[in-house]
Amino acid sequence: MALDLQTLVTILTTLLVFATGILLRYDQIQLRQYTLHIPQWVGLSLAALTFFLVAVDQVLRGLVRVEEAQRRTEEAQRRIQDEAFRVAEAERAARRARVQARCSAVQIRFQLDPNATHRQQLSAVLAFLEEYGHTL
Repeated sequence: MALDLQTLVTILTTLLVFATGILLRYDQIQLRQYTLHIPQWVGLSLAALTFFLVAVDQVLRGLVRVEEAQRRTEEAQRRIQDEAFRVAEAERAARRARVQARCSAVQIRFQLDPNATHRQQLSAVLAFLEEYGHTL
C-alpha cells in the first residue's frame, strides 16, 4: 500500500492534534523518576504547526474533489462523444442503405424495361456514385 501525500498529511495531522492536546494541557510530564518540563512555547508552536497541517489537509481534500469532478466531467464528455459518433455512424449507414436501395431499384427497372428513361436514371445514379461515392 503506497501512501499518497494526502494520507500522509492526514496521519501527521492526527498525531499532531493528539500531541498538541497533551502538550497544551500539561506543563510537565512525569516519566518514572524523570520529570519532563514542557515550556509553553512548545505547545503553542505545535498548535500552530497543527493548524497549518489541518489547512494543508483541507486544501488537498479540495484538490481531490476538484480532480474527481473533472474526471466525472471528462467521462461524461467521452460518453457524449461516443453517442454522437454512434448516431453519426447510424445516419451514414442509413444513407448508404437508401443509396443502395435507389441503385437496386434503378437497375431492376432498367433490366425489366431497358428504355431511354430508365437508361437516363441509371446514368444519373452512376454519375451520383462517381461524384459522391467516396463520402458515403
